[in-house]
Amino acid sequence: MNHGDHTVSSFDNDLAQLERRVLEMGGLAESQLQGAMNALMKRDVDGAEKIIARDPELDECERKIEASALSIIARRQPMANDLRYVFGNVKIAGSLERIGDYAKNIAKRAVILARYPGIGVPQDMGTLGALAQKSVRDVMDSFTTRDANKAEMVWQHDHEMDDLVARVMRQVISRMSQDMLKTPRNEGEIECSTHLLFMTKNLERVGDHATNIAEVIQFQLSGGWKTTPRPKGGDELQSTAN
Repeated sequence: MNHGDHTVSSFDNDLAQLERRVLEMGGLAESQLQGAMNALMKRDVDGAEKIIARDPELDECERKIEASALSIIARRQPMANDLRYVFGNVKIAGSLERIGDYAKNIAKRAVILARYPGIGVPQDMGTLGALAQKSVRDVMDSFTTRDANKAEMVWQHDHEMDDLVARVMRQVISRMSQDMLKTPRNEGEIECSTHLLFMTKNLERVGDHATNIAEVIQFQLSGGWKTTPRPKGGDELQSTAN
């Protein structure tokens, strides 16, 4: 092997290690989200606290990815396609870190809801959580296989998350409104409903970050950013939220 071959091989190894770190971070983010939703639906305080305790691991993953990317740029001075791939991986890590933050937030609120075992969680909340997990899993699969079409599917289906978010929020708001008309009012119901609204928005943001990752993957593979607006649903939710 001549010096040029060795340099190319070393660069490929650096890129492969960076990709492995992104994949590991994606797996951890998905696991955190799944664990948070399980803790919520099962009123599992111990499970929720484990999710909260593991959040710093995602922060550390992001720092390692950023350090690896900077090292590659400084030592290898990548051009065009390679630089785009390195840069994209840093952006993906940022979105995964945010997904982990939302999972931690859900887990924290799950601990509070566990104090009120008689107040139910909307059934559609579990469906919404499963859809958010699927979005993260599918987009990371597209990263693994460098499948632009699969990334596009995640991007195109974002409106499904919006529609389900709107449905859950309507359910929670309706229940909260009914309780406020009662005498006496159930303070636990109001508190739980408030936390459920925040959880629902957390899951919506998870879906948004999954589509952000899909856009980055398409940029890595094509060299261009999407210029068309993302398909959106949940119009009633948007008017309510605004």
